[in-house]
Amino acid sequence: MKTIIVLALAGLASAIPVSSVSVQGNTYVSDSLIIRTLGLSEGVSFQPSVLPQGVRELFSLGYFTDIEVLVDSAGGTADFTVMVSENPILSALEIQNPGCLDESDLVDTLALFPGQTVSLNDIDRSLDLIKSLYANDNRHLAEVDYSWGEPDSDGRRILVFNCTEGPDMRVGEIAFSGNTAFSDRDLRGEMKTKQDSFWRSGKLKPAEFQEDLDRVSEFYHNHGYPDATVTGTDRYLLADNENHFHIDISVYEGSYKVFGDVSVSGNTELSDSVLLSFSELEYGHPYSMEDLDKTLETIYSAYQDRGYFYAGVSPMMEQSVDADSVVNIHFSIQEGERAHIREVEIIGNTRTFDNVIRRQLTVVPGDLFRRSDLMRSLRNVYYLNYFNDVVPDFRAIDGSSDVDMILSVDEKTTGKFGIGANYSANDGFSGYLEVAETNLFGRGQNLGATYEFSKTVQNIKLSFTEPWFRDTPLTLGGELYHTTSNYSEYDRRRTGGSVIVGRPLPWVDFTSASIRYTLEKVDVFDITSDPENYYYSLNDTDWPRWDSSVRLSFSRDSQDRRVFPGEGSKNTVSLDLTGGFLGGDIGFQKYLFDSTWHVPLWWKFFFTLRGRMGTIAGFGGETPPAYELFQLGGTGFYGVRGYGSREINAVDGYETVGGRTMLILSAEYRFRIIDQLQLALFTDAGNTWESWSDMDLSSLNRGAGAGIRIEIPMLGVMGLDYAYGFDGPDPGWEPHFQMGTTF
Repeated sequence: MKTIIVLALAGLASAIPVSSVSVQGNTYVSDSLIIRTLGLSEGVSFQPSVLPQGVRELFSLGYFTDIEVLVDSAGGTADFTVMVSENPILSALEIQNPGCLDESDLVDTLALFPGQTVSLNDIDRSLDLIKSLYANDNRHLAEVDYSWGEPDSDGRRILVFNCTEGPDMRVGEIAFSGNTAFSDRDLRGEMKTKQDSFWRSGKLKPAEFQEDLDRVSEFYHNHGYPDATVTGTDRYLLADNENHFHIDISVYEGSYKVFGDVSVSGNTELSDSVLLSFSELEYGHPYSMEDLDKTLETIYSAYQDRGYFYAGVSPMMEQSVDADSVVNIHFSIQEGERAHIREVEIIGNTRTFDNVIRRQLTVVPGDLFRRSDLMRSLRNVYYLNYFNDVVPDFRAIDGSSDVDMILSVDEKTTGKFGIGANYSANDGFSGYLEVAETNLFGRGQNLGATYEFSKTVQNIKLSFTEPWFRDTPLTLGGELYHTTSNYSEYDRRRTGGSVIVGRPLPWVDFTSASIRYTLEKVDVFDITSDPENYYYSLNDTDWPRWDSSVRLSFSRDSQDRRVFPGEGSKNTVSLDLTGGFLGGDIGFQKYLFDSTWHVPLWWKFFFTLRGRMGTIAGFGGETPPAYELFQLGGTGFYGVRGYGSREINAVDGYETVGGRTMLILSAEYRFRIIDQLQLALFTDAGNTWESWSDMDLSSLNRGAGAGIRIEIPMLGVMGLDYAYGFDGPDPGWEPHFQMGTTF
């Protein structure tokens, strides 16, 4: 880019009239646009001081490579000649010798389109982008230049990028200089960029390498060296291997420091002792920026939970007079004024009604701002599973300490139209068809229809749930179903429906209670004719029979998300009463307890523990029917992976049958690749017995394996678990494939 402004009268300071303006060198930019942008007009007085600004504005149009302005003022008036060199107009883009890069993808990435003008800045940006793409594919020595073709009849030209990708380069050695406190190996361990080896790729990704330098600095800052920094890097080819780099990283460590005394000032709302109790800084321990940040976060949270939205905390390092290596930390606090929430604005919800979101908020206009209420509100909205993301922001109010809260949500697909399949060794392949909407018409209602089928089970179910009846936290729902089960000993057909009412329990956080009434007609037929078979006793009953039951459930659910939770717990206890004073022809009572706990570990790893217990007994003078007894294996609530469905039973005189008590213990070690994709290592152990007195933990059937789970829009959760069953008559591997259900 070049600009030349020539004034005939070098010392001219006063305005003179413009007698003429001519433009040379332009082909597609009009004279009038150039003259107008420069601020020139014939017959109007010209002020020399405004010309540089006019030239800058002309350059900013992006049409020109060079601009020269010549002025002849010999006759007492100004005659201007504007000479321009225009940027080329692109007719087409070509990539020569792209090598490992896909030419069509590269053209799309460069975003240079026919008909646009291309400046030198555009070309420099494109060259840098192409080189970065080569570098991401390990071609760090790639060379790229460009050339323009001859103009066509319309004056447009082809832009050609000429590429030489060079060899595949890897990192051979990473060395450090200036380090004495930590070895090269220690520092390399903090980096994602690794040396090429049998089990390491040695790839050098520029963006990741820059982050590695920050990681090295952070490592020092968290291990006693607050002044440490990376001062530079150098890279060259190894003499004995020209396909590998040697990378040298220079560091300045500074002096070793430990924490000394911790003090606070400026605080009136919270006492010194309370604030100091938040401190993670222990006397004599190595200086750690991480511990300092944790302390700051805790102090901020304490103030913000008391309404001090604008509270400021400034940590200051003070050299101890007792020792050079000791630094005292002083927190200077500016509490400011308390803030209230004036308004809550919701944006981004293109489908979900505002009130569906607002009823999940514990942050209410007029309330004192509390950080704990904000975090609980975000958890509640995210837990709806209607949104990909929920992000809060705040807007200050002029002349007031109060704030407006803006809640931005990103809608996700909530409708489902699924066709899925399961597999087990016992039942073979089974499938399902599902049409469901968990946010019907944006009102938060759930409507679904499901058809499940296999060689042993066929199930049709229609369901509807209104989670907030009349905008109160009262859940109303119901379902209709028809199920046919075909087993070797008997077949069973169930037709019925249920209604459910539930609501949160305000006196216990995260807790809710519900009651479900079910009425169904049960028919058992094709019963075994073998009198030695346990299920032969079903012949003594007149079928069909009516089943009238009530289920009481209490649940506490503090999980951070509905699908793939990584923190919190869910504990549910339920009581089923069937028959007796409820009427019907079948009587039993069943108690179930289900407890799941999620513990975040480091990075994206999580640990999950789950325990399930159950017992069943007679009720109203009736004995539990044989088909209601516990049979474990496969997946689902009674799942023990590594075993087929209904494979684990108790023994009661005749042969293997269901039990009256059961226990299942599970543990999973999970890695969240992205929010919608997880890998898992797991172990299950479970068994069922005739009574609690028969329970023997040494007889648990054990299984272990690995799995992958993915959340797919419109389908729900799909997963494959592959587990080995260690016990039972035939130990071996068992696949468990599911779609549409949550693991």
